Amino acid sequence: MSERRGIQREVLSDLAVSLASGIVLAAGGGAVAALTRSCAGASIPTWLFVATAAMAFPAAFLLTRRLTRPGPQVFILISAFAQTRWLAAFLDSAVRSLGHHDMDLVVKLPRHDYSGQSQVRELNAIRKKRRSFVGGLIVCSRPETIRRELADTGTMTGLPIVFVDIRPFPQVQDYPPNTVFVGCDADEIGERAAQWVGHELREAGKNRPSILVVAGEAQVGRHLVFAAKIRDMVSPSRLDINLQGHFSRESARDIVDQHLRYLLRRGESLDTIYCTNDEMALGAVDAVKELEARGYQHAGLFILGVDGTPDALATIKSGATPFRATIVQDPRRIADAAVDLLLRLRAGEHVPTQTLVATTVYPSQ
Repeated sequence: MSERRGIQREVLSDLAVSLASGIVLAAGGGAVAALTRSCAGASIPTWLFVATAAMAFPAAFLLTRRLTRPGPQVFILISAFAQTRWLAAFLDSAVRSLGHHDMDLVVKLPRHDYSGQSQVRELNAIRKKRRSFVGGLIVCSRPETIRRELADTGTMTGLPIVFVDIRPFPQVQDYPPNTVFVGCDADEIGERAAQWVGHELREAGKNRPSILVVAGEAQVGRHLVFAAKIRDMVSPSRLDINLQGHFSRESARDIVDQHLRYLLRRGESLDTIYCTNDEMALGAVDAVKELEARGYQHAGLFILGVDGTPDALATIKSGATPFRATIVQDPRRIADAAVDLLLRLRAGEHVPTQTLVATTVYPSQ
């Protein structure tokens, strides 16, 4: 679909150029005709008309081509776009922010979510077309598997590049020149989640709770820091961490369903489900509701997510499910910060290698 739209834009652009060129030539022809009529019977050589047309056509074409040329283009490479709705909100905000600076955004989506090979293929395509862009934004998944390719893209293109959401390199000194990171701190999210969960459990008088964490292999600070902090706060009777959530609603639903069934067979209960993104939290809600329809009672179970997506906020506001809160990453603030950093890098300014945007909890305690 995107290729078809690209072809349509090129055809429309060429038609616009041809039409504008024709208008310019027609105007030029009209001027020559008027000049001819004003020369009362004077003889004008044919070669003069030919020479005038020969010069007017290329001049008109170049002029109109320049007038219809698109503005500066910025690429954005997003992996796992289909699985993460927060990225849709970020993309929308990035388009709006760049539009304020008369810049167009070219979106690159790897064929397979979370695939290192697909991301590398798109990075290679960007390198080949580097002269088409003035800079880029990259939201990569599993950067540890393609760090060399990410570094090479920054070095070989010479373009300012802003990495977003997931830190591509562990240390500041690992970043190639003209590349930076902006996003929320995964460790801060994990700590904030632990503080919220610990507060809620203490308020409910649950000193030895049973906790399930549904996570993915990316953004590890969200679950590792959470686990370390929550152990100090409430000494859970059991703390299970499942990394097969893949930030997917369907995967999380299956994980929670199996875990709850397992606890039911053992006569045990579950107090908290912490999911490291809202899609998985919504999947957890699906699993709980399906079991409730079969007679299972969650008895005070509550769910916490991460991102602050519209679907998550609406579900929390309804009050009809155990989904109680989410750690909010503001996509507009992150997009505005990313565009600002990109423009400053392009202008040759010195900017911090890592810019962290603070999170909030919805609803506040």
